[in-house]
Amino acid sequence: MHRKISAIALLVALSSVGAQDQESNWAIGPHLIFSFPQSEFANVSKTGEGLGGKVTYRLPFARALSLRSDLVYLSYAERKDDIFYMDYYTVAQTRNESFQLTLGLQASERIGSFTPYLAWMNGLYNYRSVVSFQDSYYYGYGYADTKESQTKWGWNANAGLLWDIGIGPHIDLNFRYQTIWGTMKNKVENTSERHPKDLSVTLGVVFFLNRE
Repeated sequence: MHRKISAIALLVALSSVGAQDQESNWAIGPHLIFSFPQSEFANVSKTGEGLGGKVTYRLPFARALSLRSDLVYLSYAERKDDIFYMDYYTVAQTRNESFQLTLGLQASERIGSFTPYLAWMNGLYNYRSVVSFQDSYYYGYGYADTKESQTKWGWNANAGLLWDIGIGPHIDLNFRYQTIWGTMKNKVENTSERHPKDLSVTLGVVFFLNRE
């Protein structure tokens, strides 16, 4: 809960800072993220939340196009499972985390106070599983902790809307569908997901840095 409060406080504080208008080439945007795993990925990860940031650079020769880079951290809700591990049954509590760095191209067009945009991005997705064994039914083994990390290439498609509310920064609402290439394996749970997918919603603010 304190993480949510801190993140919201950060966005509120940033929204009070002055910024240049949307004719600027450079823009940055912190945001909150809510992720909803799909298909097989939903079997091992529940709804996630996290923080992210993006940077865009509007191309001088094509004003509707911008280069965009996103950096994201997600932490998925914990789940408990009865599993057979190292010759005994135990209760495993699993929390999945994700670190994402993507690059791509964004197309946008301002219409009054609103700027709809579309973006296609590719990059690196790191998934990390933290598994805690709560108790054991047989041999009296104590608490143990296992961590596993995998990094894969992936892509995402974005549709969003900027809203100029007249105080400088713009409100940014973004919907994202993403997947990674290859198979993610969880050795502890002896499971795998082919091309994990999720949908996410991000809400943040965008600041335009330097006026032309």
